[in-house]
Amino acid sequence: MFELDDFSVSFGSGTALRYANLEIREGDRLGIVGESGSGKTMLALCLMGMAPDAATISGRLSIDGQDMTHANERLWQQMRARRVAMIFQEPMTALNPLRRIGDTVMEPLIVHDGLSRAQARMRVLALLEEVGIPDPPARMRMFPHELSGGQRQRVLIALALACNPALLIADEPTTALDANVALRITDLLVRLAHERGMALVFITHDLAAVARTTENIVVMYGGDMVERGPTAQVLANPAHPYTKGLLGARPDPTAPARDANGKRRRLPTLPGTVPPLSALPQGCRFSGRCAVELDYCATTRAPDHAVDANRAAACHLLGGVKP
Repeated sequence: MFELDDFSVSFGSGTALRYANLEIREGDRLGIVGESGSGKTMLALCLMGMAPDAATISGRLSIDGQDMTHANERLWQQMRARRVAMIFQEPMTALNPLRRIGDTVMEPLIVHDGLSRAQARMRVLALLEEVGIPDPPARMRMFPHELSGGQRQRVLIALALACNPALLIADEPTTALDANVALRITDLLVRLAHERGMALVFITHDLAAVARTTENIVVMYGGDMVERGPTAQVLANPAHPYTKGLLGARPDPTAPARDANGKRRRLPTLPGTVPPLSALPQGCRFSGRCAVELDYCATTRAPDHAVDANRAAACHLLGGVKP
């Protein structure tokens, strides 16, 4: 349904998304992970036709075979809500504080589906019940500040589902939620995707959540897709040094608290931070933080190398070069 072909997004200061290649088919559940600044949200905004005005776009983005790379806003408005919808970050701030919940969720039904207010109200009641909001008639009359964080997140899900999209993008939907609520939200997204036959793109920092929610995964760093493949295989046996670093930095509750010398064991970390756009290396974006990089990694971008039949990673070492 959705396809990116060498899709890039650049600004005056640098490239935020570089040569992205991606296919999303009906019913797919895709996870996108990486540190802040890796290009995850930029990718999601482009799939929604919401790239910043200052962006320079190249490559190709198509929906149902139709080229949408440089489509105008009117054409994108026809695609949004019906073909693609998005759950935005931060449930505490994503809802308009001056509008009641019912009015917010009814709006896309009135604008895109042409329903009357009475018809839209009945549809919203069903949506709120579907996503697990208790007492929907009372909640429709409330303002966002009157709901808990988990309830606000469910309202955002209902809003995104209002026009029955073919693709739902969930951009860090468990941010600012406690562990129990986050678990229920991820289970809800999987159930809704399965029941509706809907594709799901799940963007998160939580590797446990992406393992629970998705079938395939893309690991991003510095605007590059550095590794991709079935979620279980990538998380069990990562190939790219960056993916290995992410997984290695997770706390292990089964590991002893002290090493062989009796010293308190420190958590492994990735050295440094994601550089700004203006300072990203021309070659491998992970250059400068990678423990096994080669002399030319900083200047030469690595192509995707097949790890096995279903997986690929962009690393020179996977091409047979020895560190």
